[in-house]
Amino acid sequence: MLNDEFPDLMQQAIAGLVLIQDDRFVYTNARFAEMLGYSVEELSRLSVPETIHLEDRPRVSGHVRDRLAGAPRGHWRFRAVRKDGSTTHFEVHGKAVVHVGNPALSGIILDVSDRVAEEIKTQGADRKLRELLENMELLAVLQDADGRVEFCNQAMLRVCGKGRDEVVGKDWFDTFVPAQDRVERRRAAHQDGQRKAQTEHEIATAEGELRLISWNVIDLRDEHGAVSGSASIGVDITESRRTAEKLLHDALHDSLTGLPNRALFMDRLSHRLALQKRRQGSVFSVLFLDVDRFKVVNDSLGHVRGDELLVAIGHRLSACLRPGDTVARLGGDEFTILLEDVASESDAVKVADRIQEGLRAPFLLGGQEVFSGVSIGIAHGHAQYAGPEDILRDADTALYRAKAQGRARSIEFDVSMHDRAVALLHLETDLRRALDRRELRLHYQPMISLATGRISGAEALVRWLHPERGLVLPGEFIPLAEETGLILPIGAWVLVEACRQARQWQDRLNLPLLEMGVNLSPKQFMQPDLVAQVAGVLRETGLSPRCLRLEVTESLLMDNGARVADSMSELRAMGIRIDLDDFGTGYSSLSYLHQFPIDTLKIDRSFVSRIGTTEDGTQIVNTIMSLAASLDLEVVAEGVETAEQLAALRVLNCPYAQGYHLSRPIESGQFEALLAGGRSWPSP
Repeated sequence: MLNDEFPDLMQQAIAGLVLIQDDRFVYTNARFAEMLGYSVEELSRLSVPETIHLEDRPRVSGHVRDRLAGAPRGHWRFRAVRKDGSTTHFEVHGKAVVHVGNPALSGIILDVSDRVAEEIKTQGADRKLRELLENMELLAVLQDADGRVEFCNQAMLRVCGKGRDEVVGKDWFDTFVPAQDRVERRRAAHQDGQRKAQTEHEIATAEGELRLISWNVIDLRDEHGAVSGSASIGVDITESRRTAEKLLHDALHDSLTGLPNRALFMDRLSHRLALQKRRQGSVFSVLFLDVDRFKVVNDSLGHVRGDELLVAIGHRLSACLRPGDTVARLGGDEFTILLEDVASESDAVKVADRIQEGLRAPFLLGGQEVFSGVSIGIAHGHAQYAGPEDILRDADTALYRAKAQGRARSIEFDVSMHDRAVALLHLETDLRRALDRRELRLHYQPMISLATGRISGAEALVRWLHPERGLVLPGEFIPLAEETGLILPIGAWVLVEACRQARQWQDRLNLPLLEMGVNLSPKQFMQPDLVAQVAGVLRETGLSPRCLRLEVTESLLMDNGARVADSMSELRAMGIRIDLDDFGTGYSSLSYLHQFPIDTLKIDRSFVSRIGTTEDGTQIVNTIMSLAASLDLEVVAEGVETAEQLAALRVLNCPYAQGYHLSRPIESGQFEALLAGGRSWPSP
């Protein structure tokens, strides 16, 4: 026996030692007796089950039987009952032995109460942690070292639309990762032996939807430091990412057409220019497009149909381009195109021609066919451009030239256009100061009565006495004034000065019926307070309304309709006469004569120049005069430059004429001299 051979050693052991046979303690050391609060002698009188918690006795008996039946040595825990009735936790490391020829069990007993208490505490913390993970809104997943799911909380189950039994115990990649991504995702998950701590990946739901999840992943390690699995906490960012992408898309795309907007176009153009500076030899081009007569569509069919037209044009432009090219809407009716790589500059022109052809077919807007074209300016990219805005500026300059030459055409930029644009800019700056500096002048051209040969009135024509360039004619600066809006203050000054001068001549030369003709631009005529302005000028200068003739062009009648007719009627009610200038050069002229209160037709110089030289020229003037007579309208022939033309007009009984043959526009002093001298031209 061990106690006979090593009694002191066994009694002094820090662990409890027992020898059990037939549920009796054959041997116990002092340490074991102390652990239960008994003496060794007291234990020898107790049966083994008496020292075991009632609930654990069957399980302990089973372990003992297993050992005695030859099962390998093992260890187990049980609750023991101390002498004072309290419970403690023991761990037995048991082994079957033979004692006095019969089976027995020897065991080493360890008091593990403290360890069990710590484990219980730990288990409680684990339970609380699991409850926290289970009930939080964040997605939580635990995986083992092989990637099998050990735990998946309710939030994760809701997102993926699967039950717990469909997830727990299953391979993560086979369960959640889209099939086409599994190989790559498996490889990336452990790239270089390290799991990525933060990552974004899509998971596949039960319905086949893809959800984007932002994960924070940590490795779990065992007591030896080896990776035993992982814990992942995630946030479903699908909607927030979609919102962010939509915001970014909206910030860079036109809300009406869905095309790139100015910001995105300029960014792409900037990148293409940077590439050009690094890689010489490639060619790219920029096309600047403006829809011709878009305002007519808007005004006639409404803004909804106008928007439909812009969308349809955007579709057709896209269809004319290659996938790598960019078409953008800058705003209004302006579009731009970036041709990334073209074989030569002539290819960009071919693309422009293809666009013109693609837009030739009618657009169906609200059941109505509408024809619309574009004017195109083309600028070819090169490394010498400082920035993308310079390229766009040159394309815009070419576009301006295309529209000036008749619309529905394409023009390539050249340096002379830029020089002219710079000159126009300087001219505009000077023109803005011209009124303040009193540089504008009025010249007057006589209107001659062909019946008497005497002056019946004057037409006021503005001139600009530039301090450096000298006399600038209206053909050079009036279009610029129209474009910039300066025509309004200039026109107002002309009206006041012409009326003042007419009244001065009337008083000074005793010519109370002398008339003054003043040209009004469409922008002037469309001012809502035009009638009040004119009335104010007449009061200020003292000129009779019956001595004022306001000259308008056919384009005003065509584009503005009822509003113009109302203003004209109010002006005529005051006694002012309305003259239709350059008659015959517009469209549908005859149909407008019945709709507007016109007093005089001024036959355009292009018809007068053909009188006497061609039969049809004379016939056209004669037809206009017959038309005027039938409508009770006066007629003035403009641009009379030869004696033959003047004679032919007299044969046709034209009542009034103007032109260089009679007199060029002259300064006020010269005109007054003509009036004072009673100058007359030969009458028939």
